[in-house]
Amino acid sequence: MPKRDYYAILNVPRDASVQEVKRAYHQLALKYHPDKNPDDKQAAAKFREATEAYEVLSDNTQRERYNHNHPPKPGYDMVYGDDGAEMVLIPAGEFLMGYSSGDTDESPIHTVFLDDFYMDRYEVTNEQYQVFVDENPHWSKNNIPNEYHDGNYLKLWDREKGYGSGKYNHPVVAVSWYAAMAYSQWAGKRLPTEAEWEKAARSGLVGKSYPWGDSISRNRANYGIRWDGRVATIATTPVGSYPPNRYGLYDMVGNVREWCLDIYQSDFYERSPKDNPIAGENIEALLSDYLEINSSRVFRGGTWYYSADSLRLSRRMRDIPSFATTSVGFRCVRKE
Repeated sequence: MPKRDYYAILNVPRDASVQEVKRAYHQLALKYHPDKNPDDKQAAAKFREATEAYEVLSDNTQRERYNHNHPPKPGYDMVYGDDGAEMVLIPAGEFLMGYSSGDTDESPIHTVFLDDFYMDRYEVTNEQYQVFVDENPHWSKNNIPNEYHDGNYLKLWDREKGYGSGKYNHPVVAVSWYAAMAYSQWAGKRLPTEAEWEKAARSGLVGKSYPWGDSISRNRANYGIRWDGRVATIATTPVGSYPPNRYGLYDMVGNVREWCLDIYQSDFYERSPKDNPIAGENIEALLSDYLEINSSRVFRGGTWYYSADSLRLSRRMRDIPSFATTSVGFRCVRKE
C-alpha cells in the first residue's frame, strides 16, 4: 500500500518514545502476523505496513528524515477509496491553467473553474494493482487482449509471481490507458482530466513551474537520472518518498508520468470551455465506451529520467491508449 502516516499506523503520537513505538508494534505484530493468518492477504498487508512503520520510527536517523519529509497533516479533508487509497479533497474554484513560455500547446494561459473532487494522494502502486488483477484476471499479464496494450504491459512483472520483490509500494508502470481506466472504474473512480490534474498539482500556487515554486531539486522529486535502457536500471522510488504539495499530494512531478482522461488536442486551450473542461468526448460517454477509444491520450507529470524542464506543471505529453511503457503510471479521482 502507499506510504501512509506511520504514527497513525502504529497509533502513537509524533513525540512517542522508542519504547512506546516498540510496544505499539508488538501489539499489531501479534494480531496480524502471517503465522496466525496464513491465508489472509489483508492481515499480511497490515503486518507489512506496521513493520515498515516500526523500522522507520524506531531508528532515530530514519525517523528524523521521515519527519522532515512528512510534516504533520494540516487537516486535509481525506477519505479512503474503495481500493483503500487515501484521497484528498481538491476544493472547487478557479485557477490559471497553462504557461506562456512553454511549448505552443501549453498556451494561452486561461481561467478554468472546476467543481470539487477527490484525488489519490499517491500514484497507484504495484500492490494495489495486484489486488485489481487478482479480482479481474482478464486484465492479468497473461490474459489482457492484444488490442489493449503494445506488448509491454506489466513488463516488470513475472507472469506467475507478479511484481518484483521489494517493489510493492512502487508505482505500477507499463500500464496502458485502457488498463488504467479499467482499474479506476473497478475502484469506483476515474482518471483525472487534464484540468483536474493541473489544478491539483498547482495546489493553489499561481504561475509557478513546479508544485512548490519555480525551482526544483533532487530533494523534492525523482527525476534527471540517466538511463541506459535496461530493465535492471529502471529507477522508480516508493510512492511518498518526497515532500507533498500544499494539497497533500505526493509525486505530482517525477517518478512516473500519469495518464489523464482527455484526448490530446494541441489547440484545445484556444477554445477550452471555462467550466470543468475536457478535450474530446464528454465524460459519461467516455467512461461507458472507453474500450472503443483509439485516439491519443494525455499524460502529465514527467518521469524519473526526464529533465527538470520536462517536469513543469503545464507540460503536456501524449501517446496512443495501448502505450504501456515503464515510465507511465496513474492515479485516480472521484466526484462525490
